[in-house]
Amino acid sequence: MTALYIILAVVAVIMLLLLIPADCILEFSYNNKENNGSVIIKYAFLKFKIFPNDKVEEEVENEEETTDKEEKQEKSDILGIITLIKEVYKQLKKDILNLLDYIICHAIKIKELNVSSKFGMGNPMYTGIATGAVNAGVYNAVGWIDRRMKLEKWDVSLDADFNNACLDMDIYCKLRTNCLYVLTIGFKMVKVVLKIQKINRRIKENG
Repeated sequence: MTALYIILAVVAVIMLLLLIPADCILEFSYNNKENNGSVIIKYAFLKFKIFPNDKVEEEVENEEETTDKEEKQEKSDILGIITLIKEVYKQLKKDILNLLDYIICHAIKIKELNVSSKFGMGNPMYTGIATGAVNAGVYNAVGWIDRRMKLEKWDVSLDADFNNACLDMDIYCKLRTNCLYVLTIGFKMVKVVLKIQKINRRIKENG
């Protein structure tokens, strides 16, 4: 009986871990001088900074002469990739769309989306035209996201500067999923990848 309780406890812990929410926080800011961005993953009490990488890596530049043979090989590789993409699109279009639909409509929800921007063209007339275009584009995009995904909270602030030429922009997006969804996506992706490898082998065999 004790063994049964232990097994049930282990199963309960595994299910709990699978159902704990995992958040992905995307941040991007841009102004006339510089741009910054970050990608942070949060799971339970763990926090991982994916981008930018704080470790400074030394880059060694090696200049090598490219021979005609290497150039031909590069062109051949590019043509091979293009052929593979065409075949994958032709044969796996439905599988890929189903995978994307599952990710967008079921596996991921947007907990929070904030978009703010201040922009100006330096000319009142052009700024007015840009204001109409930017508002239509941004609000239509947010509306599409709200229809296709689970969007819980959003805020858009677009301010036009009719006197100066400027562009400041801040985007904050908090995505939420859980490990159960991630595992499901992984299994679905493995199936697609195996099919892609099969197509690639067939292309190489046929020359």
